Amino acid sequence: MKKIFLALTIATTTFAFSQNSKFGIQFNAGGHFMSEAGTGLTLNSAVTYNFVSSFGLKLDGAIDLVGNDNLNRLGLQLDLNVVKLANEDAKFGLSVHGGAALINNGNFLYNDTYLMRGDDMIALMAGIAPSVRINEHLRVQLDATYLPKMFKVDGNITKYLNTTIGIAYNF
Repeated sequence: MKKIFLALTIATTTFAFSQNSKFGIQFNAGGHFMSEAGTGLTLNSAVTYNFVSSFGLKLDGAIDLVGNDNLNRLGLQLDLNVVKLANEDAKFGLSVHGGAALINNGNFLYNDTYLMRGDDMIALMAGIAPSVRINEHLRVQLDATYLPKMFKVDGNITKYLNTTIGIAYNF
């Protein structure tokens, strides 16, 4: 009975916040560039929460496939839509975001006993994302996220850039 009550409470809270367009999801695909390992493919998704329409948090995860390297990223970023600061109803948007991420390089050459098999790293990240609003809830966006500094690196990748295109949906 307690589990059912907990599930109903979580669902009710989620739907109550959703009515105010505070929660959102994003799905993106694109390329991995400017790293020592070369170029590759990147896929990422994010869950967003807006405190106000122009400012919020973004929890994102990504997979980068570059040669023998398989980078798995989990990041938390602050997100500011600078266009919505000036015009709430603008069709075009421009977000700047930045934060930190945990990254694991799942290269088969690593055989360690850390959190996950591979090279565990911490990174700073920043990006820019122009977007076009399709309807009240859906946007198409480009995103360029640069990771200029990684810490605790055992391998050869110390920085990289992801450039993606995708969709963002606000509930």
